[in-house]
Amino acid sequence: MSIFSYSPARALAQEALDHRAVRRDMIASNIANVSTPMYRPKDVNFEQMMAQKADEIFNRNRKLELDVAITNKNHLLPIEDMSLKRPTMFYRDGHLSRNDGNSVDLDIETSEMGKNDIMYQAIIGALRKQGGIFTYAIESSRNI
Repeated sequence: MSIFSYSPARALAQEALDHRAVRRDMIASNIANVSTPMYRPKDVNFEQMMAQKADEIFNRNRKLELDVAITNKNHLLPIEDMSLKRPTMFYRDGHLSRNDGNSVDLDIETSEMGKNDIMYQAIIGALRKQGGIFTYAIESSRNI
């Protein structure tokens, strides 16, 4: 592992790839269920997931509450709010459903899949370019 392989921006880009993959799986599930009666298309809020990860990676999530003092080993531990760490899944119901109650619109799903894939490829391109910049800097320093 090189010294240039970790940076907060790189970690955020890797998280973005993971979240784009989650979104791709959700859209693929919607497309697979195009014939399932009463199925509603699902999606995740990518921007919310990335904002949470950016706060974690760049240490912007300062704890504003006090820690609970535990004076006895039999005391219950505080429950961590896991809802803040999970992506928010929602139903994308912006269009009419068919007679069987299914509201998957194949045109919308394929366009969302295409947009998601373009963004995935853009992130990969940015990561490659970042690696190329470091490689170029190292190779250029050899010629000095």
